[in-house]
Amino acid sequence: MYFRLLTFAFLCVIFFVQFGATQSESKSPEKEILLISPYGAVARSAIIPGWGQFHAHNYLQSVFSFFGVGTSLAGAVVTHFSFREAYDKEYLPIALENRKSKEALVAYDRANQKYRVRQFFLYTAAGIWAYSIIDAYVAANLYNASTKSQLIIEDSKAFEQLGVKFDLNQDHISFNLLKQF
Repeated sequence: MYFRLLTFAFLCVIFFVQFGATQSESKSPEKEILLISPYGAVARSAIIPGWGQFHAHNYLQSVFSFFGVGTSLAGAVVTHFSFREAYDKEYLPIALENRKSKEALVAYDRANQKYRVRQFFLYTAAGIWAYSIIDAYVAANLYNASTKSQLIIEDSKAFEQLGVKFDLNQDHISFNLLKQF
C-alpha cells in the first residue's frame, strides 16, 4: 500500500517537474523567451540537490549544493560504520559483563562521539539541501526578472528607433510620430 502511494507521489512530482518547468513570453513569432518556473526549480532541487539551481542557470551554486550534500552524506555513511564498529565490537562485549565499569563507560563515550559526528553530517546535508531548495526558487525568480528586464530594454530600443515623441506641458499635450521613408 505504501509502495503504491510513494510511486504515485513520485510520478506526480515528475509530471509537475516536466510540465510545470517553463513559461514562455513571446516577443515576436520568431523569438520566444523561455522563463523558468520557480516551483519547477523547487521540485527539481527537492529531488536532487542542485538540480533546480542548474535549471535556473545558477551553475556554480548547483555544483556546490550537489557536492556539499554528497560529501556530507558520504561522511555520514563512513562515520555510521565507524560508530557501529565501535559500539558492537568495543562497547557491547564490555557492557554485557558490567555496564557501569570504567572501560564500558570509556568505550561508550568513544561510540557516542562517533554517533554525534554522524548526526552532524546528516544535519549538515539536510541544511545544505534545504538551502538548495530555497536558492533554486530565488535563482529562478532572479533569472526571470533579468530576462524580462532585457526584453524591456530591447523593446525600448526598438521604440526609440520608431521615432515616437511624447511631450506634456501645462498648455498642451503633443504626440508625434516621426518616421522617414
